[in-house]
Amino acid sequence: MTIIAMNVAFYLYGGATGMVAWQNRFGLAPIYGLNEPWRWVTSGFVHVSVLHIGINMLMLYQFGRQLEGILGWKRFVTLYGVSLLGGSLAIVLLAPSNSLHVGASGAIFGLFAAYGVLLYSRKLPWQSLAATAGIWLVAGFFLPGISWEGHVGGAITGAVAMVVILAMNKAKRHS
Repeated sequence: MTIIAMNVAFYLYGGATGMVAWQNRFGLAPIYGLNEPWRWVTSGFVHVSVLHIGINMLMLYQFGRQLEGILGWKRFVTLYGVSLLGGSLAIVLLAPSNSLHVGASGAIFGLFAAYGVLLYSRKLPWQSLAATAGIWLVAGFFLPGISWEGHVGGAITGAVAMVVILAMNKAKRHS
């Protein structure tokens, strides 16, 4: 998947140029959110460690591969991007103004939620997915350094985006 390759390339380049400077330059801090809007996107491609990017890319691969197969690459990339922006919006609105946020997890929580909506709409078991996402979401409230704001914003945006996608598909079938 291209999004995984982009994340890994961004991580490797950032590590080669100085990780802390990279995070400060491209991470999202609410104080910069309106004046430096590129951070709403770039922050989703910055990771702080091998473990951080590893977990995010594993989750992206697990859910992204399935969703991309169902939606097609254009809708999948749109869903990912909208979820990333929704997570960033929540960070700008809810996080302390001087906090710095990085990582793809807001977008990935959007994929979790979208996949849950898809399973529910097809009357397929969705509870185990909800439990997994719920555990990660709750952990985000208690573990330091995890952007619960990005997770919540991404999840809400991903769920709403999937509802819209399903409604568009239904309207297309009935026209």
